[in-house]
Amino acid sequence: MIKFLPIFVGLFNILVCFSQIKADFPTIDKNDLPGAEFKSSRVFTGSSLFGYINGGAELYLEYGFDVAAVTVIDYKGGEYKTEVFKMTGPEEAFGIFSVSKYRCTGMPALSKFTCQTKYQLQICKGPYYISIINKTGTRSDSIVSLDLGKILTDKIADIEVDLTSYLPEINIETLQIKSFLAKGRLGIVNGSPELEDFFLGVSNYTAVIAKRDGKRLISAKFSNRESYQKFLDLHNWKDDMSGTDGIVKKISESHLIIELPD
Repeated sequence: MIKFLPIFVGLFNILVCFSQIKADFPTIDKNDLPGAEFKSSRVFTGSSLFGYINGGAELYLEYGFDVAAVTVIDYKGGEYKTEVFKMTGPEEAFGIFSVSKYRCTGMPALSKFTCQTKYQLQICKGPYYISIINKTGTRSDSIVSLDLGKILTDKIADIEVDLTSYLPEINIETLQIKSFLAKGRLGIVNGSPELEDFFLGVSNYTAVIAKRDGKRLISAKFSNRESYQKFLDLHNWKDDMSGTDGIVKKISESHLIIELPD
């Protein structure tokens, strides 16, 4: 009986942790992976995220963070850490995904936005940002990571992020590879630090930034008139866009599309 104690304790801890999240939150358990050992599981909400990623938590909170579940799984001879972050909406989840992905070697068809490298699989689906990390970077680890990713994404029925209202002329392939979404200074710094001064002191906005044909397209929506006016004042622009030499297009009273050289 003693040799089964660690497995029992691990399963008990997972049940206790997962009792803190809603039933529709995507998780992996022993029913999904017979024969797997669930070594640990933790749940983080609000500012408790600082206890897991410390300084990095500020970025998640800036976008809009709800709850995260982190589980370590031993399966088929490998160790995998699944991190499932539920953000406050699909745009917020895409924002975190867009500034976290780096040098993707593949984009598996688990959702509209994915990024796989040797050691990590990242997925954005609905309001969830998912990261699956392996230790060895082998082909078998990549295959298992895809299996874990499919289990999780199959449990997400939420609507995927739609960026067409931001940059309607940009195709999905460009948005998948060469775009990011920011909701504040930290998002800008992580996505394109050279644009930090472009939004200096401005808040309450959502910006989707993409590269195409040697140009940088910035689509910025402001949540209130004060933030919109502060952005105009920062650049000495008029509300009628006179003097912008055609680089700025006013889409609505709170939405601008700006074209800059890359």
